[in-house]
Order: sequence, then structure tokens, then C-alpha cells
Amino acid sequence: MALKSLARGDVRVLLLTVSMLILVYINLVFTPSLLVGAVEKVNEKTRNTLSADIAIHSDNFPVIVKAEEMVAAIDQIDGVAAACARTSLGSEIHHGDDRVTAALYVIDPDQDSRVFEISQYLIEGKYLEPGDRNKVLLGAQIAGADRTDLELYSSSLMTVHAGDNVTIYTANGSMEFEVKGIFYTEFAQSDIRAYITQTQYNTMIPAMQDTATSIYVKLNRGADRDSVINTTQQLGLVFFRQPLKFQTWEDALGVLKSMTKSFDQIIVILRTTALIVAAITIFIVTYVDLVNKRRQIGIERAIGITSASIVASYVIRAVIYAAFGILAAALIFRYVVVPIEAEHPFHFPFGDIMLAVDVSTLVSSAFILCGVAVVSAFIPAYQTVRTKIIDAIWST
Repeated sequence: MALKSLARGDVRVLLLTVSMLILVYINLVFTPSLLVGAVEKVNEKTRNTLSADIAIHSDNFPVIVKAEEMVAAIDQIDGVAAACARTSLGSEIHHGDDRVTAALYVIDPDQDSRVFEISQYLIEGKYLEPGDRNKVLLGAQIAGADRTDLELYSSSLMTVHAGDNVTIYTANGSMEFEVKGIFYTEFAQSDIRAYITQTQYNTMIPAMQDTATSIYVKLNRGADRDSVINTTQQLGLVFFRQPLKFQTWEDALGVLKSMTKSFDQIIVILRTTALIVAAITIFIVTYVDLVNKRRQIGIERAIGITSASIVASYVIRAVIYAAFGILAAALIFRYVVVPIEAEHPFHFPFGDIMLAVDVSTLVSSAFILCGVAVVSAFIPAYQTVRTKIIDAIWST
């Protein structure tokens, strides 16, 4: 009955219904994929430019002592890809009449670049080298670099470029530095930082050699983070006599965590709206067909066709509509929409966003849409077969 109804039905109605379901399914997967891609980009930038997978601090001292030995020991832990030490200094950077407060980090450039990707985002000059003295690497949100479109341009040094000199004030006094390079990760939290070498820091404060305020750890894909943290804690207690505290990259998200949660809420709202549209579409198509065939349905029931069979035929027809729409939409999304978006990605404030294609999301969306189609066809069909046979036959 369902197949005959489709074969004898209006082809234009069939095409219009399937087209609507194609749009609904693409809407179900496109916007969530885009927002999931945005969340993944934020997470990626956080890990690769800001916090690594794990940040380690001393639990009861301002600094971690024997930092080099600690880094070497952590490097040997199963699941650890690389580790590096950093020392954080409060600073104020001056250039002419402009000044900006910034976090100044002391790094070993070779070691640091194994954990972080700052060196890959240079827009001017060169990255630091281990032996550099009186050289500083500035984030674009500090330097300004005449990029008036930067979010924090008005509070930056505005016109500083690679090769310019700046004066950096710390608790230990002031020094003039040459800007060796400027980086721009498009992640504001990372671009408000400045970096000098460990060699430079050792000449500034010799007494603080082989110390660090933090150690950052990059994990191998699939590594057991809790196991790495537990092993590192034992290292700190047994070999270095230092209790340690740990911060994961999720902890480092800060206000961005609220943003990513908002994205999740937006995804739920958009998916719900798309499903409502699908439900209304199937309901209207089924209802209009039932109204036009009310007398025919009454005759079918009179000659012995059960009400359950009639309802089932409309449910099956709705599932066929949904199946055609889902199959066509999935092919269009995978082989048309995704490649086009990859060639011309959406640009968010923190970088280009690629669609996150998740097979489980595609499958779950397909099942949900089929479920909506079943319910939307069942309700009007069930209400129709509840009409008395004589009333159905004599209806106009």
C-alpha cells in the first residue's frame, strides 16, 4: 500500500518533501559540525599555544627547583611526548610614550618548541635561539605591529615591529631589548605574552638558575593523563622532595569554557528547531494526503483492510521519504559541502574553522529524523482511521 501510494502519488509532492528533508538533515549536521569545529579549534589553540596538556606547579614554593632534572625525568614517563620549563615574570613593556602590562616568560626555545607551536605563528622577524641575549619575542596583541584590526590594538604598543627596541620593566629593574620577532596565533590569550631566553634570564638573576615557575607537558595521542599525573606526583615527592599541583588544559580554558558550553546549547537549539521543521513537513504532507483520500480510506476499511495496515502504510511512506532525504543529504554534505568549506573555511576570531565530520553524529541524526518522521505520520493517520467508516465514506 505504501509503495503503490508513492508510485501513484504526485511526483512533485515527493520531490518537494524529499528536498525539504534534505535541507533539514543538512541543517541538523552542518551547524553542529561547524560549532564543534570551533570548539575543537579553541581546544587545539589552548593546548598548543597556551597551556599544553598539563601544567605543573610547585604546591608550596614559588618555583620548582632542579627544573632541568624534573623536565628530563618527566620526558621519560610513558605517554609523554615532550616537556618544557617556563618561568613567568610580571612586566611592563615600554616603547616611546606607549606602555603595556604583559606576562613575560623565560624559555629554552628548543625545548619550548617541542611542546608549543608559537614558532609556527611568526608574522615578523625570527624565533628566539637558545643563546639570544637582549632579544624578546612579542605577541601581536602586545606589539600592535600597525594591525589596527587586532582586538586589543588600542591597548597595545601599536607601532612596534621586529627590529625595534623596547624597554622591559620587571621587579629586578629595567632593560632594553630588541624585538627579534612577533607572533600572531589569533588566540588573544596567547598573543598577550612575551618571551625571553633562559640564557638572558640567567644573566639577569644568576641565583635563579635551574628553577621554573611551571613545567608544561605535551601528551601522546591516547595517553592516560591521570596515569601521567600520578607518576609525576610520585617523582616530585620521592626524587625532588616537592609536592606538585596540576592544571589540565580544560582548567586553563577559563572564560572560554563558558563560550564552548554556550556553543553546546546553541547546537541543541538548532537541532531541535530543525527537527520541528521536519515534523511539521511530514505532518502536513501526510495530513493533506489523508484529507484527500478520506473516502478511499473508508472504503478500504469497509472491504476488510485493517486500520493498523493503513496507519502502517503511511508510517512506512514517511520512513521512505526520510530515507531518501537522509541518503541524498549525507552524500551532498560529505562530498559537496565539506570539500567546499575546506577550500573556503569560515574564519572565527581564533582561526579558520573546519567542519568536524563525526560519523556517529551523522548516524544519530539519521535515526532521530526517521523517528520524527514516524511520529509525524502516525499521529494524523491514527486520528483519521478512528473516524467511523460510514462517516469516512460519505465525507466530502
